[in-house]
Amino acid sequence: MVNLELVNASTGKRAGAKLIDLGLAWILQFLPYLLALASLSTLSGSAYPTSSDEQALLAAAVWWVTGTVLGIALWIFCWAWEARTGKTPGQAMLGLRTSGPEGLAPGWGAVFVRNFVFGLICLIPVAGVVLALISNMFDPNSKRQGWHDKAARTFVFDVRAGRDPLTTGGINGPASFAPRADLPAVQEVASPMASPAAKPQVPARPATAPAAPPGAAAHQAAAPAPAGAVPAPAPHAADPDADLGATRFAPSRQTGAPAAGGAPSASEVVLTFNDGRRIALRGPVLIGRNPAGYDDETVQEFLAVDDPGKSVSKTHLAVWSDPSGVWVQDRKSTNGTRVVRADGATAEAPAGQPVLVDAGDVVRFGDCFFSIGRGHA
Repeated sequence: MVNLELVNASTGKRAGAKLIDLGLAWILQFLPYLLALASLSTLSGSAYPTSSDEQALLAAAVWWVTGTVLGIALWIFCWAWEARTGKTPGQAMLGLRTSGPEGLAPGWGAVFVRNFVFGLICLIPVAGVVLALISNMFDPNSKRQGWHDKAARTFVFDVRAGRDPLTTGGINGPASFAPRADLPAVQEVASPMASPAAKPQVPARPATAPAAPPGAAAHQAAAPAPAGAVPAPAPHAADPDADLGATRFAPSRQTGAPAAGGAPSASEVVLTFNDGRRIALRGPVLIGRNPAGYDDETVQEFLAVDDPGKSVSKTHLAVWSDPSGVWVQDRKSTNGTRVVRADGATAEAPAGQPVLVDAGDVVRFGDCFFSIGRGHA
């Protein structure tokens, strides 16, 4: 059975791949340099060079140029190969792949920054090489990134233990090849909240919107909020993993009655998660490893996700709806929230700002995601 999960490369494999690459560079570049030094060592040292001295100087020059050309050629080859396929010779041997933030080929710029920062760390005598090789061990996020990865916004995955994102549609790849027979068709509606009788005009997917989520900041308090929501004070500026205050539940959570959105129907919004769960959006939902609302915030449901790598914050994001559509708000999470539109375009959701999403969009948070659809949960 093929493992469709992404597996971060271990420190040992990362270091092994880098040492293979460095070893190859030593062989191709520094061996000719050593031969050049050996030729220079045969010089007579006389003030009047002999023919043998001239031959030794010529041989040294040839070896020096050869080593330089081979070194530059190897560096350009590895740069291009990693930028386009995520591979270096060492990574290809050990089954590793470098990717960009979306799980696709990292590109020329990211690979250059990654190697440049790695080289700068190695300038520290002795300890620098060791620190560069094991720097991902200091990443609290499941040891996903070394210092050079953080600078370049790259990841390294073990494609023998898990899925190769570069050949399976990126980090969000499972959404493209997982079974979707149970998902309703959504192409015919302009908004997931539109009814057959009336389809209000929805603004064209702005990156941010004035609509305020339940418990939003004070400067957003005047904007529309979900029906039945209780005004709440400004969010705490604490760490996104900090526990928050008491929370009120919407009537649908307390009594089983429908929330303000009305009785369940074929047009209700459904969130379909990567673990197979389908949740009908009838009120504000908070999502995270162990979500908690702000003081007096009204929600329909706390939705906890299983995330052993802790890529998802305790309270990562909120999802709610109003007459204009469905809104997603990142709750100042550690790893952020991204929206992948139905046409493939990707945009970051600014922390604390609501973003309008539509049917067919996929919302990515940490290593998890859900899609927006319509129908019965």
